[in-house]
Amino acid sequence: MKKITAAAFVMTLLLSALSAYNPPVGSEDMCLLSSPRALSGGLSVSGGAIFSSGAESIVVNPALTASEQRTNLNFAYTMLLSGNRLDESCFGSAFQGAILIPFKLYVFSGYVNGTFANFTNEMYLGNSINAKVGLSKEITDKLNVGLSLSGGYTWKFGMDWAIAADLGFVYNVGDLGFLKDFRYAFSALNLGKTYNNVLRLNLDSTQAITAYPSLATLKAGASASFIKNENIEIGAAFDLTVPTFQNAIFDLNLQAGIKNMLFISLGEKFNLRETITGHNSFIPSVGLIFKFNFNMKNNEFFESKDWSQSEMSTSIAYKNLYSNVHAISAGLDVSLGMKDMTPPQIILLDLDDEE
Repeated sequence: MKKITAAAFVMTLLLSALSAYNPPVGSEDMCLLSSPRALSGGLSVSGGAIFSSGAESIVVNPALTASEQRTNLNFAYTMLLSGNRLDESCFGSAFQGAILIPFKLYVFSGYVNGTFANFTNEMYLGNSINAKVGLSKEITDKLNVGLSLSGGYTWKFGMDWAIAADLGFVYNVGDLGFLKDFRYAFSALNLGKTYNNVLRLNLDSTQAITAYPSLATLKAGASASFIKNENIEIGAAFDLTVPTFQNAIFDLNLQAGIKNMLFISLGEKFNLRETITGHNSFIPSVGLIFKFNFNMKNNEFFESKDWSQSEMSTSIAYKNLYSNVHAISAGLDVSLGMKDMTPPQIILLDLDDEE
């Protein structure tokens, strides 16, 4: 089995080396444009600098949702703006909606995204609707695994469809020296058919387009907190993404949380192939998240589900995607109910006393 696995890995490398790499500019992050958490770097493969997971986490790693105890709803919208008057359109948008439902044996997640970006001179992705459904499970108190299926349809200057699978894991090491809550994770995305045969703005305009998002995109990363107490938490996350073994994308995320209510997120992305071809921006992205509890009193339905007290997060983010292309995003997360923080009690009976 080990020899077969090694042979398959080597064959994949050889096929990747022989094939071209020329996806549209911005296409590797196509499903990340609609999320303020993603734009600010907080949606990492290992759960972000300060760990957070919800329905939208399925986009980068289907295993991230496995430890969630509450039903989660996510909605977000991003306004895309171009300052280049030569573009076909100076306005674009992206939206998403997602749901997470925990069951006894597994956690279910569903996600829908729409991206409409027609900036002909810097980021031309056309129009697309994309969806994912996934299952995740806790294998141990440290290891989570997940699997998801995705599909989509794109149009404008060509039409095509996509269907693929994603898989991943997250391992929580715990405290490691001065690092608190250290985690590492891996995911393999786009294992199937992705978009092709459409007219887009490619990395190299003289060559034919290649499938996007890229087949067999591998993501690996780690994250931890440096300072963690009841008043403040500061952490960092690092991701390495390797699309089809022919590009390298580096993501760095820094976060600071105050009283577990206000979170500030800074992100930096370096896409090697886009930088080589002159499609890049090194301006860091920034995001804010405000989390609070709310009560739904005198509502029989919510009380029957133990949802009368729940948690909500609002988020905003800004990112300069390319020289003249800007993204401004806002999102809402609702987690129904409160986390069960009470550990199980074990009562030992004294059999001698009973006799």
